[in-house]
Amino acid sequence: MVPKVLALFVIATALSQAQAVTQITLPDQHHTFLTNQLIGKSLSIPKSFLDRLESCHVVFPNGMVYEAFPNNRLPSGPITFLHAAQPFTSCAIGFLDADVSLSGTYELMSLINHSADNSFSLTRQSFHLTLIEIDPWKADS
Repeated sequence: MVPKVLALFVIATALSQAQAVTQITLPDQHHTFLTNQLIGKSLSIPKSFLDRLESCHVVFPNGMVYEAFPNNRLPSGPITFLHAAQPFTSCAIGFLDADVSLSGTYELMSLINHSADNSFSLTRQSFHLTLIEIDPWKADS
């Protein structure tokens, strides 16, 4: 709980010059992914390419909050921030060769500056993730 509040405080402080931030909570999503060294999967909050991503934070299943954008502070490992060429960067993380122990609920928080009216929105979405490991080299008997 404390890491979430801290992340929101940091976002709010960074936008102290802004008049208002609209908060949006998207419905939870449930995903079951196959995982191995050849298969990757991503979780993301989409945005218009006309808008600008200001920050992206990820809450891991253990409750730890990490900044993924603009500074990638995710722990090194199979979960990474998915960079794209501007203006297509969105709040997205990828899983490649992730262990099944990384299953759990991840929450993305995306702070967007909307080009149409220079307003800001903070979008949150939870992803309930179940990873199932497969061995592509092992044939069925």
